[in-house]
Amino acid sequence: MSCLFPLAWIRGRRKQPPTIEELLQNERYREQIKIRASEAEERDEALQAKEHEEGLVAQPVQTQVKGHASATQFGQTEFSEDPVSTANKFQPGSWTPPGNIK
Repeated sequence: MSCLFPLAWIRGRRKQPPTIEELLQNERYREQIKIRASEAEERDEALQAKEHEEGLVAQPVQTQVKGHASATQFGQTEFSEDPVSTANKFQPGSWTPPGNIK
């Protein structure tokens, strides 16, 4: 979403609203930036293709990321048909309260 009015005027750092000429100038500037960005991207892609053809640079490899890097298991987890329970085997650990600190 492009801003139609300068933020300086909206935020109160500028007293007068922008003129029509300023708005048109800002719009032309935004269009020029978009055109320059697309031209730069095309030049970069052409240069990369040329370097790949000449063998100067290896082709980029597309990697498929599955799961999250911090996850211990990737992919789907396999569920066993037998239920797992520790209810009959659970043994609570012993706990001794800390000594009285006076």
